[in-house]
Amino acid sequence: MRKTLFIISLFFTVFVAAQAIEKENLIALDSTWGKEMFPFPISFAKNINYEGIAEVRFPPKGWRTIGHDYFWTYTYAWSIDVNSKITATELTTNLEKYFDGLNNVTKTNNLDQKASASINKTKRKGKTTSFNGTVDTYDHFATNKRIILNVLIESHYCKKEKKTLLLFKFSPKDYKHKVWETLKSIQLKDDFCEY
Repeated sequence: MRKTLFIISLFFTVFVAAQAIEKENLIALDSTWGKEMFPFPISFAKNINYEGIAEVRFPPKGWRTIGHDYFWTYTYAWSIDVNSKITATELTTNLEKYFDGLNNVTKTNNLDQKASASINKTKRKGKTTSFNGTVDTYDHFATNKRIILNVLIESHYCKKEKKTLLLFKFSPKDYKHKVWETLKSIQLKDDFCEY
């Protein structure tokens, strides 16, 4: 009986925690943008050694539509318990781990889908550091071919809260394409350090 009560209690706790995560918003976007939230460690990329939450936001139309301006264009935020500023090397490594996990790349599986990233620091202003770069990965959602994503990253260090928030903006489009006007306007919520 105790074992059954424990299992029910554990299930309820996980269910309530998942619903609480789903109600939070890290990114200041309206409800027309699709949304997924999940905790760290990420179920498909457990080798990213963080604790926290992640929020992915997809444009209202076109994310999986080949030829659409917003094909593979999206934004992503991580609120992680990292009490230090993130480096370009750490971002490079973790983006490779993330996309390898997304494509189920292991030492013996899907090796042709292995991701490679190149991230460079561009500027630092106060507690915010900006980066740009590329991620060469595999698109198993639409084309089943390799795809190169351009990426802009903002790393916000919340010293008092001992955490870091990362805001990623991805698109295969060149930085001069109009989709980047939309992506560059996307920001974290004003109280992001409190999450």
